[in-house]
Amino acid sequence: MPKPALERMRDALAMVAAEVSRTRPGSAPFAVGWATVELDRAASELASELGLLPSAFVPADESETLGASCRVADAVLPGGPALAILEPSTEGRLAATLARLGEGPAAVWFHADEEIVAGTSATRPGPFGPERLLLGGPVHGPHRLLVATEPGTIRA
Repeated sequence: MPKPALERMRDALAMVAAEVSRTRPGSAPFAVGWATVELDRAASELASELGLLPSAFVPADESETLGASCRVADAVLPGGPALAILEPSTEGRLAATLARLGEGPAAVWFHADEEIVAGTSATRPGPFGPERLLLGGPVHGPHRLLVATEPGTIRA
């Protein structure tokens, strides 16, 4: 019997946080991205797992880095991280992640430090503001993204 979505999210967040602590000591992700092939269904299922209404997931800017349409629910995961639901909008990184791993945790976002610019992609728009991909990770994810400024609560 497969694990419930929330349990998989918690496991994935712990795994990704442990992996990132080796490369970014003291950092904790402020958001986790959940890959899906259907935003409406995923919003309904994840909202149910988290005890929320599906409307808690609001449209956000696309992640050009991942090639994904996004919906975000702020501060809904244990410990306070936001949850972004990601659906491919291009044949990009997120599509590769879904093809390789299926639906589930696929990305994490961290606040950027000024000292960490080497080893990152170009800055592109994302659901939490301008983002950079930390290079060197697996092509299929989990994708690690840095956001230059703290995210606001107002989404376009």
